[in-house]
Amino acid sequence: MTRLYLFIFCLSSPVSALFAQDQTVSLGLFTGITATHSWDTGMDRDARYSAMHNLRFAPISINYSLDYEGFGFFINPGLVNIGQNFQVVNTSGGYVGKRKVHQQYLNIPLAVRLHLIDLDFFRLSLVGGGSWAFLLDGSEKIEHDATRLRFPAQVYPLLPSDYSIEYDGVATPPVDDYTLLQKRDFRSYQVFALLGFRADWDVSDAWRISADVRVHYGILDPRSPAYLDKLDRYEALYDLPGRRHDTYALVGIGVSRYFSLSQHADNGRKQTKGTPKRKNGKNPWPGPRRKKPRS
Repeated sequence: MTRLYLFIFCLSSPVSALFAQDQTVSLGLFTGITATHSWDTGMDRDARYSAMHNLRFAPISINYSLDYEGFGFFINPGLVNIGQNFQVVNTSGGYVGKRKVHQQYLNIPLAVRLHLIDLDFFRLSLVGGGSWAFLLDGSEKIEHDATRLRFPAQVYPLLPSDYSIEYDGVATPPVDDYTLLQKRDFRSYQVFALLGFRADWDVSDAWRISADVRVHYGILDPRSPAYLDKLDRYEALYDLPGRRHDTYALVGIGVSRYFSLSQHADNGRKQTKGTPKRKNGKNPWPGPRRKKPRS
């Protein structure tokens, strides 16, 4: 029994010390932009594509932060748009079109903050954690001119009638916004690991401006298992077999309302910083001064 009491004491002491610290709570709105790079082994060895760099909009997210001395936590659910575009390359090396990849997620990150710089008006934190993302929309489309492209021999039986096999590739007609993948061809959820930095500036006693720079790495292939099976059987006309992992960088900015909570050891109650203390008595203000009558 003594060992049990000792174990409970050792476990509860750090937790008690944590909740005895002063806390800063903030709630705000963020917006930002994303840039995606897809690690796709099939696309990397496919001579028909060359990667492009493009930006997407992360329109809105809600941020709730809880900070202690030296560290903190935050949860930041919001909408993000990701996806990398590719140039379509013909057999002569010329750019003749574009392949556009788009995914929209409801992303729910949860992260720990380690305060590297912690001043009265400025804080810089290293953040790390993970997120669970739910797919809201997804598509891949391709458009290109009439040209010659290099298709793998395994898909020759699948070529439409207006595609003709020639000595240096496949002669194709013009293609306009042809859908390669629909929402159903993507996985309905994704798991991301995240790492980055956050800077906070307290511009007043109540308002804070924050800036985020985070990198998110997708643990799962964003495409559905059914589509990956189709890909492995060479049943996708414009794809080669391979696995894909999306990495996107997020740059965000937000405005938050914040306040501090102080923990009082004498009565165990929390008091919001800046709230005037109540006086003893019936009213929260001091009573009138009374003087003795002069004799």
